[in-house]
Amino acid sequence: MKTTLKLILFLLVITLTVLACSFGAGEGNILYEDDFSNDSSGWDMYSDSEGTTEYSDGVYRISINTESMFYWANPYEKFDDVIVEVTANKSSGGDDMQYGIICRHADIDNWYALIITADGYAAIRKRFQGSDLDFITDFVEAPSVNTGSATNTLRAECVGSRLSLFVNGELAIETNDSDISSGDVGLMAGTFAQPFAEALFDNFAVRKP
Repeated sequence: MKTTLKLILFLLVITLTVLACSFGAGEGNILYEDDFSNDSSGWDMYSDSEGTTEYSDGVYRISINTESMFYWANPYEKFDDVIVEVTANKSSGGDDMQYGIICRHADIDNWYALIITADGYAAIRKRFQGSDLDFITDFVEAPSVNTGSATNTLRAECVGSRLSLFVNGELAIETNDSDISSGDVGLMAGTFAQPFAEALFDNFAVRKP
């Protein structure tokens, strides 16, 4: 009986040690994070007749007031390969809208956006050398997307030439593109045919791959 008890205690100590190391490693991998509780943490704050990007009651809000428009925001950091995570949801407007994560924002004319729609699709877009925000993938149906106003956990992995978007822990879409290798991270939201959309974002984190 004593031998069994000693073995159980030994295994418990080993388990706790492994968990402690795992948690420590995870914390060490964080390059940047923001829960948007401080509206002076450095993100864009902009508003005009067509849309707004701003801190709002402990989250970050992007709203669009016209059709076929997108707005985005950055914290003014710079990274190479990253994993970017955020929780997000459509807070108002129709389901014909998009929202997601930006990576490798080298400047206003060069960046990637990994996005979902509120009606359950995913795609990857790119603005390169001042082009439009082009689709570098087709839209694909993403069953893991919580549609409508439900909250989704998004994770964009921009590692080497691989660009991948996970939604609620499941891979939704990925592609390869090597035109832009580093830059800022960020958030974006936009409309299609419907003229109004609003998205809320929280618990933003950037990690090493």
